[in-house]
Amino acid sequence: MIKRILSAAALALTLASCNVTAPPRDNAQWTSTVRGVSITWRWTAPGALGEPVVEAGVATQVAGHTTMVPGGQSCVVDIDPVAARGQVPRVAAHEAGHCLQARYLKVSADPQNPDPYTHQLSERWAEAYAQAYLRECGPSLRPLGWADGRDPDCAQAPDPDSIPFSW
Repeated sequence: MIKRILSAAALALTLASCNVTAPPRDNAQWTSTVRGVSITWRWTAPGALGEPVVEAGVATQVAGHTTMVPGGQSCVVDIDPVAARGQVPRVAAHEAGHCLQARYLKVSADPQNPDPYTHQLSERWAEAYAQAYLRECGPSLRPLGWADGRDPDCAQAPDPDSIPFSW
């Protein structure tokens, strides 16, 4: 039993020291720090994030994807600018939410909600973060470390601890 506890503790310490590093790429890549997490942002080619996701008979192209390690201090966010058109602030905030979620070990799910997307432990919290971001900061991407001519309505992105935890 003690061996298992020590092994679990060693694994947790190892994961906490892990970071995700983006491989070198073209000029469509930059890094910012949001709430203690280093985020490497990358534009992808249209459709590069995979086949459209079909939910309730509706196909939606994947607009963003995050690569992170639980407890890690960095992550990589890929955004398809064509699929995210018109909603880049929400997609970017959602993906930043995944980075913060991994760093600070936040999860949330709603199995009672009719939307299957919110049943997933990782998606509901990230979406709640995106909605809080839009409420507090507006459509400006500056609090996420992007160059944006729009003035934000907040000084910095929301604190992860301000997002409610729920099952």
